[in-house]
Amino acid sequence: MWILKEPYDDFDEDKPNGGGWSITEHCFGGKDDIWSQRTWQPIIYVMYGYLHSLMWQDMDWIRDNKDMADVLKDIAYINVSKMPGYTRSTWTNISHCYSLWKPILDKQFDIYDPNVIVCAGTLSFFKEDFVKSGMLQIDSVQSAIDVYRLDKKIIIDAYHPLQTKIDRSSYVDSIIKMLNKYFPKS
Repeated sequence: MWILKEPYDDFDEDKPNGGGWSITEHCFGGKDDIWSQRTWQPIIYVMYGYLHSLMWQDMDWIRDNKDMADVLKDIAYINVSKMPGYTRSTWTNISHCYSLWKPILDKQFDIYDPNVIVCAGTLSFFKEDFVKSGMLQIDSVQSAIDVYRLDKKIIIDAYHPLQTKIDRSSYVDSIIKMLNKYFPKS
């Protein structure tokens, strides 16, 4: 399961106005442009690489193999905020949304019951609760990600998919390596 901050939306007079891009329509409704959504591209590369035992340099470009985006049908993803948002999210707003939507987030965890959680710039909102539940750091990839164990779950603290701190190949490969290390495919 990937945890993102908030769903991006169309705007009217600088305010989210609802409508526009729909994950259910674009992922499951037969549209073929999910691959062009920049936030989803790194997630597609990570999950496609992991599920097909490939690293960044071994994969096609999504634009040349749009079927790679079908991997989004095989994973869970949630947003901390359940309301339309902006291109950039403030920590204060997402923190407020975490408090507001915590019962729903807890229910989503219960329903999905993920073995692996990739916090895409979102671990800070969950960390206190996860630590109280016994989360311990078990690994780190310098300047890229930290890995934690919570009971039988693996939690990967990664940058948001649109981050610019490390190059995309390092981002994708570091997460794939940790998935392979701590949650090898049988």
